[in-house]
Amino acid sequence: MFKHLVVATNLHPGQPHFFVGYKDDGEYTEVIWTNDSWQARWFDAADAQTEAQLLLMLCPNYTIEAQQVSSAGAAR
Repeated sequence: MFKHLVVATNLHPGQPHFFVGYKDDGEYTEVIWTNDSWQARWFDAADAQTEAQLLLMLCPNYTIEAQQVSSAGAAR
């Protein structure tokens, strides 16, 4: 199975930001991003697509997509 990252590509031109998670204090939800793909949360394909769609609702001004990054765990 291929692994995917959720990426915001228009925060800073030429430097993608990778989705890490959420910080939720009950009244406000903050999306946490990183510049380092190794610190990002890795997803299976379907989960990455779902998360990207959810993030588009929270971050409507961002260009967000799921990107395949590895074949780790692929069937042999």
